[in-house]
Amino acid sequence: MATPMTSRESPPATWTSYRQALEMFLRGATLSSASRIALVVGTWLALINHGERLVHGEIPWIKIVLDYATPFVVSSLGFLAARRHSNVERLVRLLDDRSPKPS
Repeated sequence: MATPMTSRESPPATWTSYRQALEMFLRGATLSSASRIALVVGTWLALINHGERLVHGEIPWIKIVLDYATPFVVSSLGFLAARRHSNVERLVRLLDDRSPKPS
């Protein structure tokens, strides 16, 4: 079982259980990259989906929040999937197999 982190420790680089993945998410491991993606994609989605209403001063707040939340969640899931311990191990094995062998 994983030991609890203190507030000064950084989150682990990989995870093996969904609980650990959730802890990484809640501790903000995905915040930096997912926020940038959500800002760009969410703005694009809001303009596409609600541009005309926004021009007329109608702001569908709930839908706009979802336009930003969706890419944030998808990006966070992608971030966490790339850091699943078994996926990282598989990538390391693949890279080792492709590296030139000394003669």
